[in-house]
Amino acid sequence: MTATVTERRTKAPHKPNKQAGAPVPAQAGWHRATVLSEPGSVQGLRLRLNGEGVQEISARQAFSCLVAVQAGDIVAGLLDEQRQCWVMAVLERNGAQDVVLQSQGKLELSAPTISANAREVLHMAAPQVRLSCEQADAVGERLNLVGGTVKAIGAALSTLFDRVHHHSKQYMRSTDGLDRTQAGHMELQARQLLQIHGEHTLVEGEQLVKARGAQIHFG
Repeated sequence: MTATVTERRTKAPHKPNKQAGAPVPAQAGWHRATVLSEPGSVQGLRLRLNGEGVQEISARQAFSCLVAVQAGDIVAGLLDEQRQCWVMAVLERNGAQDVVLQSQGKLELSAPTISANAREVLHMAAPQVRLSCEQADAVGERLNLVGGTVKAIGAALSTLFDRVHHHSKQYMRSTDGLDRTQAGHMELQARQLLQIHGEHTLVEGEQLVKARGAQIHFG
Protein backbone atom coordinates (compact mmCIF):
# COMPACT_ATOMS: atom_id res chain seq x y z
CA MET A 1 0.00 0.00 0.00
CA THR A 2 1.47 3.27 -1.15
CA ALA A 3 0.81 6.34 0.93
CA THR A 4 0.24 9.61 -0.95
CA VAL A 5 1.73 12.55 0.78
CA THR A 6 0.25 15.97 -0.07
CA GLU A 7 2.55 18.81 0.52
CA ARG A 8 0.99 22.06 1.55
CA ARG A 9 2.97 25.04 0.54
CA THR A 10 2.34 28.42 2.06
CA LYS A 11 1.90 30.93 -0.68
CA ALA A 12 3.12 34.46 -0.09
CA PRO A 13 0.49 37.21 -0.54
CA HIS A 14 0.44 38.72 -4.03
CA LYS A 15 2.12 42.07 -4.36
CA PRO A 16 1.55 44.27 -7.36
CA ASN A 17 4.65 44.89 -9.37
CA LYS A 18 5.78 48.49 -9.34
CA GLN A 19 6.72 49.85 -12.66
CA ALA A 20 10.27 51.00 -12.78
CA GLY A 21 10.54 54.78 -12.53
CA ALA A 22 6.91 55.33 -11.45
CA PRO A 23 6.68 58.42 -9.20
CA VAL A 24 5.85 57.84 -5.57
CA PRO A 25 2.98 60.09 -4.42
CA ALA A 26 4.31 62.88 -2.24
CA GLN A 27 3.33 62.82 1.39
CA ALA A 28 1.34 65.60 3.00
CA GLY A 29 3.46 68.31 4.53
CA TRP A 30 5.99 70.90 3.51
CA HIS A 31 7.83 70.59 0.21
CA ARG A 32 10.48 72.54 -1.63
CA ALA A 33 9.19 73.06 -5.17
CA THR A 34 10.03 74.79 -8.45
CA VAL A 35 7.43 76.85 -10.31
CA LEU A 36 6.90 75.47 -13.82
CA SER A 37 4.11 77.79 -14.98
CA GLU A 38 2.62 80.98 -13.56
CA PRO A 39 -1.02 81.38 -12.40
CA GLY A 40 -1.93 83.48 -15.42
CA SER A 41 -0.78 80.86 -17.94
CA VAL A 42 -3.01 78.33 -19.69
CA GLN A 43 -1.85 75.50 -17.42
CA GLY A 44 -2.35 77.55 -14.30
CA LEU A 45 0.10 77.40 -11.41
CA ARG A 46 2.14 74.19 -11.75
CA LEU A 47 4.90 73.04 -9.42
CA ARG A 48 7.58 70.38 -9.55
CA LEU A 49 8.05 68.96 -6.08
CA ASN A 50 11.77 68.46 -5.42
CA GLY A 51 12.79 65.35 -3.56
CA GLU A 52 12.16 61.61 -3.73
CA GLY A 53 9.60 60.78 -6.39
CA VAL A 54 9.82 64.09 -8.22
CA GLN A 55 6.42 64.93 -9.68
CA GLU A 56 4.38 67.79 -11.05
CA ILE A 57 1.30 69.06 -9.27
CA SER A 58 -1.22 71.86 -9.60
CA ALA A 59 -1.15 74.44 -6.83
CA ARG A 60 -2.78 77.60 -5.58
CA GLN A 61 -1.16 80.65 -4.04
CA ALA A 62 -1.87 81.17 -0.36
CA PHE A 63 -3.88 84.26 0.55
CA SER A 64 -1.04 85.63 2.68
CA CYS A 65 1.57 85.16 -0.07
CA LEU A 66 1.34 88.48 -1.94
CA VAL A 67 4.50 88.05 -4.01
CA ALA A 68 3.60 87.21 -7.61
CA VAL A 69 5.42 83.99 -8.48
CA GLN A 70 7.37 83.52 -11.71
CA ALA A 71 8.44 80.45 -13.63
CA GLY A 72 11.68 79.15 -12.16
CA ASP A 73 11.05 80.39 -8.61
CA ILE A 74 11.92 78.11 -5.71
CA VAL A 75 8.92 78.14 -3.38
CA ALA A 76 7.73 76.55 -0.15
CA GLY A 77 4.66 74.42 -0.84
CA LEU A 78 2.26 72.91 1.68
CA LEU A 79 0.48 69.73 0.60
CA ASP A 80 -2.63 68.78 2.60
CA GLU A 81 -4.39 65.44 2.99
CA GLN A 82 -6.75 66.21 0.09
CA ARG A 83 -3.77 66.54 -2.28
CA GLN A 84 -4.23 70.30 -2.48
CA CYS A 85 -0.94 72.18 -2.67
CA TRP A 86 -0.52 75.77 -1.54
CA VAL A 87 2.39 78.09 -2.28
CA MET A 88 3.20 79.72 1.04
CA ALA A 89 6.33 81.73 0.23
CA VAL A 90 8.91 82.41 -2.46
CA LEU A 91 12.29 81.18 -1.24
CA GLU A 92 14.64 81.97 -4.12
CA ARG A 93 14.63 83.59 -7.55
CA ASN A 94 17.35 83.50 -10.17
CA GLY A 95 18.25 86.44 -12.36
CA ALA A 96 16.74 89.85 -11.69
CA GLN A 97 15.33 90.04 -8.17
CA ASP A 98 12.19 91.92 -9.25
CA VAL A 99 9.26 91.66 -6.83
CA VAL A 100 5.60 92.35 -7.65
CA LEU A 101 2.98 92.44 -4.89
CA GLN A 102 -0.47 91.48 -6.12
CA SER A 103 -3.91 91.05 -4.61
CA GLN A 104 -7.24 90.07 -6.12
CA GLY A 105 -8.99 92.52 -3.82
CA LYS A 106 -8.22 95.82 -2.09
CA LEU A 107 -4.65 96.20 -0.86
CA GLU A 108 -4.22 98.65 2.02
CA LEU A 109 -1.18 99.64 4.07
CA SER A 110 -1.82 100.94 7.58
CA ALA A 111 0.91 102.21 9.89
CA PRO A 112 1.81 105.36 11.86
CA THR A 113 4.53 106.13 9.27
CA ILE A 114 4.96 104.70 5.78
CA SER A 115 8.07 105.44 3.71
CA ALA A 116 8.80 104.62 0.08
CA ASN A 117 12.41 105.08 -1.00
CA ALA A 118 13.58 104.52 -4.57
CA ARG A 119 17.21 105.00 -5.61
CA GLU A 120 16.29 105.54 -9.27
CA VAL A 121 12.60 106.03 -10.15
CA LEU A 122 9.36 106.05 -8.14
CA HIS A 123 6.52 105.36 -10.58
CA MET A 124 2.80 105.48 -9.77
CA ALA A 125 0.12 104.70 -12.35
CA ALA A 126 -3.64 104.47 -11.87
CA PRO A 127 -6.82 105.62 -13.67
CA GLN A 128 -7.58 107.77 -10.63
CA VAL A 129 -5.27 109.04 -7.89
CA ARG A 130 -6.66 110.71 -4.76
CA LEU A 131 -4.53 112.41 -2.11
CA SER A 132 -6.19 113.50 1.12
CA CYS A 133 -4.10 115.14 3.82
CA GLU A 134 -3.85 118.19 6.06
CA GLN A 135 -0.48 119.24 4.62
CA ALA A 136 1.50 118.11 1.58
CA ASP A 137 5.09 119.16 0.82
CA ALA A 138 6.83 118.56 -2.50
CA VAL A 139 10.53 119.40 -2.69
CA GLY A 140 12.61 118.89 -5.81
CA GLU A 141 15.06 120.57 -8.14
CA ARG A 142 12.68 120.22 -11.09
CA LEU A 143 8.91 119.60 -11.02
CA ASN A 144 7.00 118.93 -14.23
CA LEU A 145 3.20 118.79 -14.42
CA VAL A 146 1.59 117.63 -17.66
CA GLY A 147 -2.18 117.25 -18.01
CA GLY A 148 -5.08 117.88 -20.31
CA THR A 149 -6.98 119.86 -17.67
CA VAL A 150 -5.50 121.32 -14.49
CA LYS A 151 -7.81 122.78 -11.85
CA ALA A 152 -6.79 124.23 -8.49
CA ILE A 153 -9.31 125.40 -5.87
CA GLY A 154 -8.37 126.92 -2.54
CA ALA A 155 -8.69 129.85 -0.16
CA ALA A 156 -5.22 131.31 -0.80
CA LEU A 157 -2.42 130.84 -3.34
CA SER A 158 1.10 132.11 -2.75
CA THR A 159 4.00 131.58 -5.15
CA LEU A 160 7.61 132.73 -4.99
CA PHE A 161 9.89 132.41 -8.01
CA ASP A 162 12.98 134.18 -9.32
CA ARG A 163 11.56 134.09 -12.84
CA VAL A 164 8.15 133.17 -14.28
CA HIS A 165 7.55 132.49 -17.97
CA HIS A 166 3.98 131.89 -19.13
CA HIS A 167 2.78 131.10 -22.64
CA SER A 168 -0.77 130.30 -23.72
CA LYS A 169 -2.95 130.72 -26.80
CA GLN A 170 -5.66 132.46 -24.76
CA TYR A 171 -5.43 133.92 -21.27
CA MET A 172 -8.51 135.17 -19.42
CA ARG A 173 -8.60 136.35 -15.83
CA SER A 174 -11.53 137.51 -13.74
CA THR A 175 -11.23 139.27 -10.38
CA ASP A 176 -14.19 140.41 -8.28
CA GLY A 177 -12.18 142.69 -6.01
CA LEU A 178 -8.87 144.52 -6.30
CA ASP A 179 -6.36 143.46 -8.98
CA ARG A 180 -3.00 145.12 -8.31
CA THR A 181 0.38 144.75 -9.97
CA GLN A 182 3.52 146.28 -8.46
CA ALA A 183 6.71 146.27 -10.51
CA GLY A 184 9.88 148.28 -11.00
CA HIS A 185 9.26 148.42 -14.73
CA MET A 186 6.05 147.34 -16.46
CA GLU A 187 5.63 146.91 -20.21
CA LEU A 188 2.52 146.01 -22.22
CA GLN A 189 2.75 145.08 -25.89
CA ALA A 190 -0.06 144.13 -28.26
CA ARG A 191 0.46 143.28 -31.95
CA GLN A 192 -2.98 144.61 -32.97
CA LEU A 193 -5.07 146.33 -30.29
CA LEU A 194 -4.45 147.46 -26.74
CA GLN A 195 -7.66 148.53 -25.03
CA ILE A 196 -8.09 149.95 -21.53
CA HIS A 197 -11.67 150.52 -20.44
CA GLY A 198 -13.20 151.57 -17.17
CA GLU A 199 -15.95 153.72 -15.71
CA HIS A 200 -13.22 155.99 -14.41
CA THR A 201 -9.76 155.77 -15.95
CA LEU A 202 -6.84 157.63 -14.40
CA VAL A 203 -3.39 157.95 -15.95
CA GLU A 204 -0.90 159.75 -13.76
CA GLY A 205 2.80 160.37 -14.15
CA GLU A 206 4.88 162.14 -11.54
CA GLN A 207 7.18 163.71 -14.14
CA LEU A 208 6.01 162.87 -17.67
CA VAL A 209 2.95 161.53 -19.48
CA LYS A 210 3.56 161.00 -23.19
CA ALA A 211 1.25 159.80 -25.94
CA ARG A 212 2.57 159.26 -29.46
CA GLY A 213 0.88 157.92 -32.60
CA ALA A 214 0.04 158.65 -36.22
CA GLN A 215 -3.37 159.81 -35.04
CA ILE A 216 -4.45 160.78 -31.55
CA HIS A 217 -8.13 161.28 -30.78
CA PHE A 218 -9.62 162.57 -27.53
CA GLY A 219 -13.36 162.63 -26.88
